Amino acid sequence: MPLLCLIAGVLCLGYFVMLLLYSGFTSTFYLIWPLMSAAFFILGFSFKFRFWQMVPAVIRMGSLILFCIGLIFFLYVESMILKASVQMPADPQDYVIILGAHVRSSGPSKALALRLDKALEYSEDHPDTIFIVSGGQGSNEPCTESSVMKQYLIRHGMDAVRIIEEDQSTNTRENLLFSQKWIPEGSSVGIISNDFHICRALHLAETLGYEDASGIPAKSDLPTQPANLLREFFAVVKDFWIIR
Repeated sequence: MPLLCLIAGVLCLGYFVMLLLYSGFTSTFYLIWPLMSAAFFILGFSFKFRFWQMVPAVIRMGSLILFCIGLIFFLYVESMILKASVQMPADPQDYVIILGAHVRSSGPSKALALRLDKALEYSEDHPDTIFIVSGGQGSNEPCTESSVMKQYLIRHGMDAVRIIEEDQSTNTRENLLFSQKWIPEGSSVGIISNDFHICRALHLAETLGYEDASGIPAKSDLPTQPANLLREFFAVVKDFWIIR
């Protein structure tokens, strides 16, 4: 057990370093990885020097039961996320909302570029679909996400008349809420985001009154996928069960 904890701690710490080298410190959530690393090291230390055995048996048993319940719940939520990440609408959508993500002075982030590439792919197969690029300007962004998204799509061949720009939103809920005004009642709506994000996006759409919205999952940036899936667990728990 001490060896397993040591390996887990090293892996978490190594992944944190990889995230910093690959994408920079773009999210404070990345700090969970060194925190988990420290927790594994402390746990391994307690096993090695038998501190855990000094804890009363009833507390050890209770802790084990809580751990198992937590693990089952974590796997259940992750299965919801993964199930939504592979769905596609059966029919062409009248409107498709492309959810914004971080932009830099050089252009869209890798995650956003993958969403936009999916929109370009979808537009080729469905020439009548109208696309809403949704995203305002964050404090660490040089311009609105929507403007960068629109420029990217036009530069890669999409006709500008097919693009509606929503430039006020600052999060996923606002993306969907502010995009609603552009969508006529009764229209079918697809939502493009990275695959790990589709589950929560569809839930938010349902709470905002979208009728039968469909997810159109884009690929995810593979090196950051473990961090995204872990972060999305907490986001789904918050949106589904804590904030109603």
